[in-house]
Amino acid sequence: MDKNKFYLLYSMLILIAFTFAVRSSNNAFMTTIPLFVKQYFNFTETDVGILAGFSSLVTFISTAFVNSRLCSRTRRYLFIVANALITISFVLIFFSNYLSIWVYILILSFSAGIIMPNIITSAGVSEDRKIRERMMGIYTLALSASLIAGPFIESIVLDYFPLKYAFLLFAPISLVALILSPFMKFPIAKSEDSGKGVKVWKNHGFKLAIYSILMYNAPFAMIVFFSGIFAEQSLGLSSSAVMLMFSLLFTISFISRLALSYFVPSNLWRYIKLSMLLTAIGLLTVFLSKDLFLYAIGIIVLGVPHGLTYPLSISAIGRSFDMSSRNKANSYFFAVIMLINIVVPTIAGGLISAVGFRETMLLVVPIIIILFLLARPEAKVLKALKENKMQSKNET
Repeated sequence: MDKNKFYLLYSMLILIAFTFAVRSSNNAFMTTIPLFVKQYFNFTETDVGILAGFSSLVTFISTAFVNSRLCSRTRRYLFIVANALITISFVLIFFSNYLSIWVYILILSFSAGIIMPNIITSAGVSEDRKIRERMMGIYTLALSASLIAGPFIESIVLDYFPLKYAFLLFAPISLVALILSPFMKFPIAKSEDSGKGVKVWKNHGFKLAIYSILMYNAPFAMIVFFSGIFAEQSLGLSSSAVMLMFSLLFTISFISRLALSYFVPSNLWRYIKLSMLLTAIGLLTVFLSKDLFLYAIGIIVLGVPHGLTYPLSISAIGRSFDMSSRNKANSYFFAVIMLINIVVPTIAGGLISAVGFRETMLLVVPIIIILFLLARPEAKVLKALKENKMQSKNET
């Protein structure tokens, strides 16, 4: 094996292990906190929505206003510190009370806003498009694998221990991420600084990525924060069974991403349309579900767009920006995801209390249709630009 192949394999293994550790522990925080605060501190659905909105607001601030403005060297140091803070916070949550839980969520959320966009940038650091998209595909597969394993392991633990012990379980997993964090690849600072004048928000590929991720993340934000409570109260599932349902969702997501990495799409819009259709079908199925079987079918259907939407969105960004501006684009992209997680759970908490979980999911369907109509012209412009670029290349 030559030096370049060895370095690529080394980078790939570090990326897989780090992504798996970070995402599994981060997802445990997102899916377990709502159940934890409801069981131990008697939070209402509205309280859970406010808590979720607060968490996402902090992550949005750290991503959009801190991470996007730092040079590569400073971001690297803060990246390592953020991993340390997450590990410590998982242990402290075990001893938390009604007030201190807000402090630990603030720390965890701020740290996540530093870590997550830098993983995307690290995965796409190569200038070679084939290597970059292969690494991005591996990154999204590692995300899905962690989302399967995390809830599955947690469900086993919850069969024997109270809910709060789940946080102690994921503290050592987060420690693995801390150990690996100094070895993650970061862009060269000089190259990155040259992207300061780039107009990210006017880029057609960025807008397509935003509309695409919005189409799924709006309902998914409700699934993460409220479906566990719904399944416990309306369907009679235990906390362990709830975690298995999340594991089922992420298993389907993993299979979808595996298929997407094998059949690399040249036409992103075709797959985005498929994701939109399946999201609407999944939401309607959840709305109609009166028992566990139909609800599980809805979750399975929603697992497909969960697997497709994120890699399609980051591929649109990767194809539309050079390395000098990719960190800024990735930071804004992740910030928008957090903005969704601020608005949706906060509003949804009140709506679910008023009309119910199923009915609230149904209300999202018109939003998906509107986003589809907004995304369509951006996809057409991108296609036209690509065809003009290829024509110019052929003429030269």
